[in-house]
Amino acid sequence: MKMKTTLLLCFIILYNCGNPEKKSKIDDDDINLVRVSMDTHADSLLLDTKINSVSIGIYRNGKKYTAHYGELDKGQKNKPTDSTIYEIASVSKTFTGVLVAQAVLDRKLNLEDDIRKYLKHDFKNLEYNKTPITIKNLLTHTSEMRKFLPESINDLFTDFNEELPFKVYEIQKKYSKNDFFSDINKIKLDTVPGIRYRYSNVDTEIMAQVLENIYQESFNTILTNYFKTNVGMQNTYINLPNNKKQFLANGYGMTGRLVPHEVVLYGADGGVKTTMLDLVNYLGFQLDKNIPTVVESHRVLYHNKNREMAYYIPIKNHKNHGTYYKMHGGAFGSQNWLFILPKYHLGISVITNQSDLKTAEKLMKTVNGLIRDLK
Repeated sequence: MKMKTTLLLCFIILYNCGNPEKKSKIDDDDINLVRVSMDTHADSLLLDTKINSVSIGIYRNGKKYTAHYGELDKGQKNKPTDSTIYEIASVSKTFTGVLVAQAVLDRKLNLEDDIRKYLKHDFKNLEYNKTPITIKNLLTHTSEMRKFLPESINDLFTDFNEELPFKVYEIQKKYSKNDFFSDINKIKLDTVPGIRYRYSNVDTEIMAQVLENIYQESFNTILTNYFKTNVGMQNTYINLPNNKKQFLANGYGMTGRLVPHEVVLYGADGGVKTTMLDLVNYLGFQLDKNIPTVVESHRVLYHNKNREMAYYIPIKNHKNHGTYYKMHGGAFGSQNWLFILPKYHLGISVITNQSDLKTAEKLMKTVNGLIRDLK
């Protein structure tokens, strides 16, 4: 039986190799499947009157696909393209995680190190009962930091309304790095770090300063150079060059009102701006288990019965999908989902330049439809 199976496999391989037309047809069928799936689910999403445009990126079995639909600004007939630059909000954290994984492999830092080893302040308050906040705590949102600084922004988020983006913008544009570290010095921990998951933008911004101190470069430079060199991402930035600003998509809020772009200190928490074409390269990078940095960045650093975390990226386990990774990014004028599904050699990114309390759910429906079609 084993001999027959081996001969059959050899025959199939030789047959396909000797029939380039058949292989070409299989490839064409795959391409058509992906294109039809993207078109179908994008059309369905655009039936929602609040959503004017959507961009979809797919990395599947080594092939890259992008597609764009609708219009970025209602009535302007300006369809997004591969040159359109989007704010990807908290998906940025996964980029920061990759940079930290590289720093670990470079032996620039250790996950168990007290973060104060890499900061230029004493911060005697960043410990509880002599247990300090570690690099690992920052990476897994177990540092006990607040979600936002300054504290007044946390108060604003108790009432999510159409004025919120403008109120936050006014606070952020006056807020400096000196203000940030002054506020960190006022933090009082009420439990041991590393125990409780508590999602935080603050811990990610602190991580950016750690990286700056390690590499003696700005976080924007560190991020831009790494992903351009190692991932082929040619249009990925925190701070957009002047010649790229024209490509940045406008963002629309919960009532269809144009909202301001986010003001960032470092941008490690949510400041990355990139194209769908670059994001598809990123999907391929994240799926490549031959890259030590990727393997390290996916390593489980924290888990309890409800949650597993790697380097700023949540880890999910599903009876059908196996182990996979997903991250949501929500800004005031854009939302996106990023999915990495190694079992299917599949990566998906879906972005729209509209944001309200239901946008994430709508985009998730699109992602689920794509997974059903393409797995």
